Amino acid sequence: IVIELVTVDKIVPLAKKPTISITIDELRITEKQEHEVRFTAKGESEAGIEFYSWDFHLSPDPSPQGRGEGFRADIMLDREGVQTVKLKAGQHTVAVKVVDNDGLENIEVIRLKVNGKVVVSD
Repeated sequence: IVIELVTVDKIVPLAKKPTISITIDELRITEKQEHEVRFTAKGESEAGIEFYSWDFHLSPDPSPQGRGEGFRADIMLDREGVQTVKLKAGQHTVAVKVVDNDGLENIEVIRLKVNGKVVVSD
């Protein structure tokens, strides 16, 4: 009897969640002093990308129990991964979710500070 040890991925293909990257372009400042900003998401997955969802008002979780609102999509089924929004001065937290053709997802959160110009903050 010969016993050969192999890793699980040689027997059953393992799904890998998609990766995502975001670029931010400040387009212009409107007459109302709002900053028009274009967000471009690029997702990659061996299964292919199905869609993107955007939450432009992601709120931090204020409760000690960890029961915050979480991701609530403003744009649900974006096939292109490009959105343009107008932001007023202040702090903004934007989240984008990518979903691949296997149904796996990944979320990227961006914290922005708008004050004269758009700056990505930590």
